[in-house]
Amino acid sequence: MKTKIFTALLMFICMLHVHGQNNTRLTVNLSSLKKDSLNNITLQLFLLPDTSLVTSQVFKPTGNTFTVTKFTKYIIRISSVGFETIEKTVAVADKPVSISIIVKRKTTSLSVVTVKSKKPLVKQEDDKTIVDAAVLAESSTNAYEVLEKTPGAIVDQDGNVYLNSMTAATIQINGREVKLSTADLASLLKSLPAGSVSKVEILRNPSAKYNAASTGGILNIVLKKGIKLGTSGNMNSSYFQGVYSTKSAGFNLNKGDGKINSYVNYQFTDKNNFEELNSKRIIATDNSTLDQRAYTTYPSFNHYLGAGIDISFTKKFSADYDIRFSGNDNRSSADNFSNIVNNSNQTVTGSNESFINNITNTSYWSNEFSTNLKIDSLGSEWETEFDYTNYNSKNKQQYNNYYYLPAKNSLLGDGNSNNRKNIFTFKTDLTLKLKKKWAIETGFKTNSSNSSNSAVYFYQTGLSGRLPDTFQTNSFHYKESITSVYLQIAKTIWGFTIKPGIRIEGTNISGTQIVPKDTALSIKRTDAFPYLYLRHRLFKLFGFNVIGNTVYRRSISRPYYEVLNPFPKYVDQYLFDVGNPNLKPQFTTNYEFNIMADDFPIFSIGVNKTKDIFSNVTYQDDVTKIAYRTYDNLGKNKELYMRIVGGVPPGGKFFFYAGAQHNFSEYEGIYQNRPLNYKRGTWTFFTYQQLKVNPNLTVSVNGFMRTKGLQNFYELKTFGGLTMSINKTVLQKKGNIILAFNDIFRTNQVSFALNQGTVSAAGQRFNDTRRAGITFRYNFGIKPKEEKKDMFEQPAEN
Repeated sequence: MKTKIFTALLMFICMLHVHGQNNTRLTVNLSSLKKDSLNNITLQLFLLPDTSLVTSQVFKPTGNTFTVTKFTKYIIRISSVGFETIEKTVAVADKPVSISIIVKRKTTSLSVVTVKSKKPLVKQEDDKTIVDAAVLAESSTNAYEVLEKTPGAIVDQDGNVYLNSMTAATIQINGREVKLSTADLASLLKSLPAGSVSKVEILRNPSAKYNAASTGGILNIVLKKGIKLGTSGNMNSSYFQGVYSTKSAGFNLNKGDGKINSYVNYQFTDKNNFEELNSKRIIATDNSTLDQRAYTTYPSFNHYLGAGIDISFTKKFSADYDIRFSGNDNRSSADNFSNIVNNSNQTVTGSNESFINNITNTSYWSNEFSTNLKIDSLGSEWETEFDYTNYNSKNKQQYNNYYYLPAKNSLLGDGNSNNRKNIFTFKTDLTLKLKKKWAIETGFKTNSSNSSNSAVYFYQTGLSGRLPDTFQTNSFHYKESITSVYLQIAKTIWGFTIKPGIRIEGTNISGTQIVPKDTALSIKRTDAFPYLYLRHRLFKLFGFNVIGNTVYRRSISRPYYEVLNPFPKYVDQYLFDVGNPNLKPQFTTNYEFNIMADDFPIFSIGVNKTKDIFSNVTYQDDVTKIAYRTYDNLGKNKELYMRIVGGVPPGGKFFFYAGAQHNFSEYEGIYQNRPLNYKRGTWTFFTYQQLKVNPNLTVSVNGFMRTKGLQNFYELKTFGGLTMSINKTVLQKKGNIILAFNDIFRTNQVSFALNQGTVSAAGQRFNDTRRAGITFRYNFGIKPKEEKKDMFEQPAEN
């Protein structure tokens, strides 16, 4: 293995030497229509895409010549007192380039000159894919729908997001992980207006700057803040109808004068949904089948309020404060009917029914304070952030179990559970852009999460009194502290961009179960997570610069609070959710190679190798016929994946984006004391299309399809969904009427099978996914002025 690594490094060094003579000349000639004196004019050369300053010269009548790298893009900036500043992008091929530029005297009749360019929907910035959410928001009603339409991201029925891997991605809002359950996070995103999302950042292989606990990648939803100039806002209202209806309304206000900018937005959502679950599970001990049919409705009410202020004390230093609150009233009502059928003669030997009602009230409160200091015009900056998040959830549950065959006394149960979380985060990041194309990033972060759960349950059978349920009564306290430091260096040399880095994370987790018995868990460890990124132009094809990059990364997945808590949560009379306090963290090593055309990702191939993998599993008690859904460490997994995309670039009347992804997983381990050797391949297809019929009418279609799906050990049959929206601009382009049709063919329904260990089950799952709706959005107020900025003071993505 060491010999292979040495050989690879030797080949890489040889490649650097071969490309050492990769330079050519760029000559700039200046002239003036009025034959003005051009003395004291400065020419500056900046490298794209990071806009770092390469060199500068004073004008020479004989012409100015720069030494440049072949197949690279630059910006020439010409400036002088009394002349208009000119910026021109130059693409250097493999031959010397000569350009002529005419300079003009400044005139007093022009107060502001604005240059506008259309942002692409998708672009690549080193190891990060940036999706412009403005295009997606036109046909969406909330941030969750923007997420569903994000090219390259697959969202399942539960709200899990998948990028390259079959491991769910970590979801962040404004760069911070929201430590909520998948259902609560989906509810929060559905309460955010679509117009509040500025962009979506996809990091399939996050660098050392980001948390190592992101095996499936990171999807960061960046929310808009106050408009820099002017006063503006919008109001929105929507109605969707499926089997049940969803109603939503809200507003957004922005005000700012350039130095002090503020915003406030509010959204109310009243929605309902249903789930129909039909399943059959084999009970091997008595040669019978448990046949269950469950129907559950999920009405809910949500209030979301966000506000913030941004103050620019100087041109280089700014600070902002943001506060967000989400309050939810979620309810569920389930009817679960079960039959036990003898497999030999198909007679019903048992029959019962359970009615389960839940009332859950949750609140999410987040405070964020941050500062930004711009150190120089090259992009060096120092960022500091402090965040406090409070989450509370109170659940009241009642269930009634009626036994028809054999007839016996009914079982009544009820309970109350409280879940509380307090999360503190502090981080500081320093980015230094140095001369000769050097960049250094370093930072420190500490995150502390304190959680507690308490549940008190009672039961009653027949005429007996109400008795304490010692099985479900529980009290559990959990504390997680993650402290990390990182350092990474980037350097562009001979056409190569090289970015090595390392992140050190200290993990301190402790948990204590007080009721029903005193048990404790503890995880204390320090781990190193190396990272390496290489990028280089490969060749030119059909006018596109084809660029390749390679990524190596190590990551961790820690067992979190909900899967460690041993509290048994009642689902129905034959199923409980139970945590496992003995879980160990899992580690993943990833290798990936990507090809891009003009920074548009078109091909990826990679491998994930995971050890001590923990996954959702189902165990069964053959005596009581009760199944337990829990998590367990099973062994190791190797996942190979390949991804290819293509389409028509945006800018014209028709934009098209489509792709396919194949994942092949191979498990090897122990499941229920039996060897586990499991191989499975999955195909996923996705597309996004947009047609501008005229300047006031846009039609969008997006969809996905997954064949032979795999979720943990559940085998899924082919499923997918197709959504269409029609956006009409009205009221002098101040209003939008959006018609949306979700899951048109009602294909986003799942049929599943589980055949692992002693558990054999199959079934179907249906949701209220096929819906039609209308949204009206109106923009009001003073239209914000264009702010004249020096582009070299802005991040490259702007």
